[in-house]
Amino acid sequence: RHGWGCQPNPELAITYLSYAASNSAEIESLALQAGMKKGGAAKGELVLAIFELANCFRHGWGVKKDPVAAKSYYETAANLGDMDAMNEIAWCYLEGFGCKKDKFKAAQFLRLAEEKGSSQVGNSW
Repeated sequence: RHGWGCQPNPELAITYLSYAASNSAEIESLALQAGMKKGGAAKGELVLAIFELANCFRHGWGVKKDPVAAKSYYETAANLGDMDAMNEIAWCYLEGFGCKKDKFKAAQFLRLAEEKGSSQVGNSW
């Protein structure tokens, strides 16, 4: 996406991030079906791919800016336990980015992020 070690190609980055999210979701599903209570190692990769897709839609990297899609991906990653996504979805709800403003939901996600170890100044309420 940013050209680290190669030429920047945001459009191709979206394709690869989508593949990564899809493949990780399939691996995670198989791990859960196999009886692993918390899934497998793919969960971290899945969450990272979903979070990065959210960033692409938020900033318009390789795709047209889409606040609703960005908010949806952030919320999915947050619900899968990603602390950074929890902070970002809280921001979405606080600012009304891709959704109706909801300070209550913003506070819920900020508290969850804090429980995971986030220590952003001003978010501990």
